[in-house]
Amino acid sequence: MAEVVGSFIGLLVPLGFFAMVCFIVYVIVQWRGRREQQRVLNEFQAKLLDRIGSVSELASFLNTEAGSRFLKDLTTVNEVASPQSRILRAVQSGAVLSTLGIALYLYGWFTPTTSADLSNTIFAIATIFFGLGVGSLISAVLSYRLSERMGLLSGDHSRRNVPSLPTV
Repeated sequence: MAEVVGSFIGLLVPLGFFAMVCFIVYVIVQWRGRREQQRVLNEFQAKLLDRIGSVSELASFLNTEAGSRFLKDLTTVNEVASPQSRILRAVQSGAVLSTLGIALYLYGWFTPTTSADLSNTIFAIATIFFGLGVGSLISAVLSYRLSERMGLLSGDHSRRNVPSLPTV
């Protein structure tokens, strides 16, 4: 029993450390990208507001489609990701996790020098990864169908919530 626990820890510790480092790098890269994107957007909005000279120019600009998008971008602090990007992320993570599970199954089957206890441990980890991947893929399919039924996949849902401004 102690040998099984030792082999399990010997397999999980490097894998967990690698996953942790990858996640930290991913979070830092995403944070820097969002920060840079927000900085550029803030500079653009500030320059645009500086160029508008009067209230009538501002009102006429805000009544255009570009103006309503500008106003929407200016007022939203934490924009929720679009359904398409969230579904795509679920498909990507499902494919990666399922592939990792299948690779671990293949490793367990085609490595004759591993002990039975280690093979069982590898198969247990492979089952977890494969189950998470398939679950993520099923979630993506259900999200796609629900989003389609709710009309969230059409490109016009962002314009429905923007009220038209009165002209001055």
